Amino acid sequence: MGQYTGELIHYLIRDIADVGKYFFAGLAAFFAAGLTISLLTKVRGQNEGQRRRFLGAAVLAGYLCMLLFITFLSREPGSRDGIDWMPFSTLGSGPRGDAFVLENVLLFVPFGVLLPVVSVKMRRVWSTLCMGCAVSLSIELFQFLTKRGYAQTDDVLTNVLGTILGYAGYAVFCRCKKKILAISQHS
Repeated sequence: MGQYTGELIHYLIRDIADVGKYFFAGLAAFFAAGLTISLLTKVRGQNEGQRRRFLGAAVLAGYLCMLLFITFLSREPGSRDGIDWMPFSTLGSGPRGDAFVLENVLLFVPFGVLLPVVSVKMRRVWSTLCMGCAVSLSIELFQFLTKRGYAQTDDVLTNVLGTILGYAGYAVFCRCKKKILAISQHS
């Protein structure tokens, strides 16, 4: 393994471990809430689809909580300032910059998966894509206004790519599920 790859992996592991505390706290809290809601809906006699959506909504809320911590609350106000309008300026700038690119993609993959799970209206790729773009633009705007992060075109592009990859994973899962159900019904 080359020096570049080793440094890239080092940065990825360090950064993911650093924000992992936010991810697992948010996910655990809202997964527990979702499970509670799911059990309550079962007791009330609501169908399986409604329980799954409630659970998905709880997980989405946990993810959004984690996203809030990572993008805003983990940084001091006024600690970062600036705008970078140049697309792809981070990519290829070295292992540190490339790690940021990969991390921004990974950060939005859950968004692309969870949004169509929770909302029927978001089951169209363009709806999910537009929502991913809107959330990413909002993050960049608020980071700029609060000086808690650099506003970068790269971040929006990579966040949208992560949303698309997440949606693709969701779509593949749904197609596989339909095929398995069709096969099991014919057997």
